[in-house]
Amino acid sequence: MRLILKKLTSSEGVRQSGITIIGNSLATGLSAIALILISRILGPEKFGEFSVGFAIVMIITRFNDAGLSSTIFKFAAEDNDKKAKLAVFSLTMKYRLMLSLIIAIVGVTTSSYLSRLLHLENSSLVLIAFIFGLSTAYYEQLLTSLQALHKFTQAVIVNALQAGFKLVSAVFFLLLNLSSVPIIFSLYVLAPLFPLFFSKKLLPDWVKLNLKQRYPKQKKLIIGMAKHSGIAFILAGLIEHIDILFVQHYLNSYETGLLGGTTRISMMFALIAYSLGNVLFPRVARYKTKEHLSKYIKKAGLISTMSLFGFLSFLPFSKFSIWLTIGPEYMPGSFVLNILVAASFLAIASIPFVALFYSYDSAWYFSISGVLQLAIVLIGNFIFVPIYGLKAAAWTRLITRFSLFLFTLITGLILYKQKYGFQKETT
Repeated sequence: MRLILKKLTSSEGVRQSGITIIGNSLATGLSAIALILISRILGPEKFGEFSVGFAIVMIITRFNDAGLSSTIFKFAAEDNDKKAKLAVFSLTMKYRLMLSLIIAIVGVTTSSYLSRLLHLENSSLVLIAFIFGLSTAYYEQLLTSLQALHKFTQAVIVNALQAGFKLVSAVFFLLLNLSSVPIIFSLYVLAPLFPLFFSKKLLPDWVKLNLKQRYPKQKKLIIGMAKHSGIAFILAGLIEHIDILFVQHYLNSYETGLLGGTTRISMMFALIAYSLGNVLFPRVARYKTKEHLSKYIKKAGLISTMSLFGFLSFLPFSKFSIWLTIGPEYMPGSFVLNILVAASFLAIASIPFVALFYSYDSAWYFSISGVLQLAIVLIGNFIFVPIYGLKAAAWTRLITRFSLFLFTLITGLILYKQKYGFQKETT
């Protein structure tokens, strides 16, 4: 074990992963405390409606991204030319603005119908999600730009700023004994706007966006990759959050609150996968030789193995984590939490192998893996949630993560063998 740890910590990528994971975990700790306060203020039923609104925000954020973050990781990270990087940043921002306008129009015209479909007592939540929720897309633009520039410390600061805003807001709600779901939800989803006021200080001086310039070379590259990665990214948002909407539609706000509360705890572990991907994706995009990739695959295997031990270590503390965080009112969701945390650790195990496809230039992987997962999620929730209830939604998420892990691992190794073979490198 000591040899494994020494081998991992000697890598610059691992050190950067450590900074990102630890920093983002601390920032997410602030967000988690904010959600703990909100969940306790609202209780399971009202928090169920809050969770529905939050799920909608996360889904429309994926549509607003449409794979643009992946193109930033790919093209801004691998090109050392500042003008080329600036072209990528400018074009992706322009496309986000265009998509935001479309999403806002859709939200205004469909919010009443969606509120009735989801049986929401606070019908304004859908409209708030579509309008205020767009702020997350621009937070993601700043964050991915910093990560593509390998400004990982600044990226952690951005995360900490929005998390701190959420915590201060939650304390404010608690002190005023405020339990209005629309007000609490509005301030929560607007929190990602706060770090944008500091973007000029966090980004290098040469990053000055030009939304009028055409940049034909970068435009072709961005659209070419986004056609594939965009589908996968949007599908990933649906996969991650649509179960909340199914539960709200078929069951009730109380059970939605149980799923929303336990999901928030499991997301603490899912953040590790997110942070790991933010470091590995731009780094592995640079790996073009067999020597680099073979060493990386060994480390990827070690990380995946360690994720299994991480899940086993969590199990004895499952019920205590609910009692300590979202509160004893959510204790009926303890079994659901175990399933969701298992799914999060499977996501951690998958990420190192997903990063391989940034090196392979196999954009089709993102589309196929997304369709595979969405099919499982839709079938599982549509057929089994009305019959078996809340547990069916959790089991569906676990099966989806396991299917992704197997597909990614097998496909990644097959492509490696086709391109490089498994024979040892010659010296």
